[in-house]
Amino acid sequence: MIDTRKSTAYHPALLLVFLVLISAVAAIVFTLIGTAVWFFTDSNASLATFGSATTTGNIAFIRILQIFSTFGLFIVGPIAYSFLAKVKAKHYFCFDEKINWNLFFVVVTLMFCSSALLEWITTLNQKMSLPSVLHGMEVWMKQKEDEAAELTKMLLVMKDYSAFSINLLMIAILPAIGEELFFRGGIQNILIQWFKNHHVAIWVTAILFSAIHLQFYGFFPRMFLGALFGYLMVYGKSIWYAILGHFLNNGTAVVMAFVMQKQGKSLEEIDKAQPFEWYGYLISAIITLILLIVFFKIANKEEKTISYE
Repeated sequence: MIDTRKSTAYHPALLLVFLVLISAVAAIVFTLIGTAVWFFTDSNASLATFGSATTTGNIAFIRILQIFSTFGLFIVGPIAYSFLAKVKAKHYFCFDEKINWNLFFVVVTLMFCSSALLEWITTLNQKMSLPSVLHGMEVWMKQKEDEAAELTKMLLVMKDYSAFSINLLMIAILPAIGEELFFRGGIQNILIQWFKNHHVAIWVTAILFSAIHLQFYGFFPRMFLGALFGYLMVYGKSIWYAILGHFLNNGTAVVMAFVMQKQGKSLEEIDKAQPFEWYGYLISAIITLILLIVFFKIANKEEKTISYE
C-alpha cells in the first residue's frame, strides 16, 4: 500500500499552512501579472475600465485573469512549496512513476461510464435545501451560483478554434494539472502523513476540493470526483491518472459546448438534455464500481513500496 510522499522537515500542520500561504501569494502575484498582460495587449484597457472589466463581461480580461491566477495558485504555489518542504517535486507529487497504459485505458472508460452516476448525484444535490434558519444563506448561495452559471455560459461561447483552444487550456488542462497538483499531490499527501490513514485523507481532501468552488448545489458530485481522483492517485501510484480523469471531466464539457455551437445549437440545450431512466443510473453505478475494482486489481499486480524520503 502506498504511503505519503513524506517530508520529515516539518510537522504536517505547518506544511499545510505553508502550502496554502505560498499558493495564495503566488495567485496574487500571477493575477497582477495577468492584469499587466491585459493592459499591454488590450487597446481598450485603462485604469478607468479596470474596475468594471469583470462585471461588464470583458471575456478576454476574465480569461486572462483565470489562466494566470490558476497557474499561480495551483501550479507555481505547490512547486514553490516543494522546495520549502525539502522534497523533490517530481517524486513528491507522484509524477515519477511509470504509467501503466492498462490503467490509463480503465480511467478513460471509467470517466465516461460514470457520467450518468455523476448526473444522478447532481440531481439529488440540487433537490437539497438548507434548514429554514439558514434560508437567507441558501438564497445568497443560489444567487452566487446563478451568477457563476451565467459567467460560465459567457466563457463557453466559442466562435472559432482559437476560442476553443483557450477554453480547453483554461477550463480543462490547467485545472486538471494544477488542482490535482495542489489537492491530491499537496493537501492529500500532507493529510496522509498527518492522519496515517489514506481513506480519511482522501475524503477530507475531496471535501476541501469541493468546498473551495463555493457551489452548494454542486458540492456532492464534485466531492465524489475529488474522492475518485484521490483513490486513482493512491492506488495507481501516479498523479497522472487523477489528472487524466480531471481533464476528461472538464474537457468533455468544453468539447460538447463547442460542437453544439458548431451545429447552430445554443448552450441552453445542454441543460435540457433528457435525463437517464432509473436503470441507466443503476447500470452506470454498477459499471463504475466494476471498473474501480479492475483498476485496483491491475494496480495491485504491480504493488511495490514507494519511498517518501
